[in-house]
Amino acid sequence: MQGKETSPGGGHASHHPLAVSPAPPGSPALVAPDPGALRVNLSYVLHEPSWSRVVTEHVQLVLRQAKRARRAVHQLANLPDGALVTRIVARDDRALDRLQRDCPSCIVSIDLGASPLLRRVLPLILPSGRPPPDIIWLDRPSPQSIVLELFGRSVRLAVPQLDAPILWFAILVSRPGWNSLLLDAVWVTGEHLVSHLALTIERVLRDYTDQWWAQRAWWDRPAEMAYPELREEAQ
Repeated sequence: MQGKETSPGGGHASHHPLAVSPAPPGSPALVAPDPGALRVNLSYVLHEPSWSRVVTEHVQLVLRQAKRARRAVHQLANLPDGALVTRIVARDDRALDRLQRDCPSCIVSIDLGASPLLRRVLPLILPSGRPPPDIIWLDRPSPQSIVLELFGRSVRLAVPQLDAPILWFAILVSRPGWNSLLLDAVWVTGEHLVSHLALTIERVLRDYTDQWWAQRAWWDRPAEMAYPELREEAQ
């Protein structure tokens, strides 16, 4: 167990002894991102026209990162438990402690970073003997969905019915060097649960833009067709 370090989003993160077991079926595969979908999605996150040099460079970066991530996930998945345990860092100690106390039956996530390993890790940071939490992938097709406002525009995602006062959101991303992982878990709560979840997703997409594998466009048109200021720039 190593010492604390500063997380990408600020505050402290620390290493935790996470025992890891073989991954069950059902985790999303780390597949090649769709360049067209990336252009649309990144135009909103970066607030730039989809054809701009900024978006083009980020699309190329994500495509390169996806190749590195695929190799990294494969290598980490093949490590023995004792070796893998030293490669996992928690972004926020307090959030991890609360997650362990809550033992949620359901966690929501998106296909970002090292998503194929999330199902393998999550049950083992919870108290032993508890059933593993279900993972709802927000960006996967689902008969249940709601509309969230992300970056000022509507997105339909596979969010479950939010009738509970608490919702847990968690992702795994690759850390610099591609030989360790960052667990970013967020306790979403409050009177305006949907708004809090939307803000959490926005923060994650900004923090880890270069590891958002976006296999589909979240919006039905690029940002320059949605924001007047970008429309004027396009003209």
